[in-house]
Amino acid sequence: MGIIIKSLGIFVLAGLCEIGGGYMVWLTLREGKPWWIGVLGA
Repeated sequence: MGIIIKSLGIFVLAGLCEIGGGYMVWLTLREGKPWWIGVLGA
């Protein structure tokens, strides 16, 4: 059971990182934030 919880935790964390990275690129392209935020998100 422990490996299932660990796998689900990694899956959720990966999803949050993907959404956060896309949002950072969006901020750079559409909101005029510094270029390094977009690079960090990518």
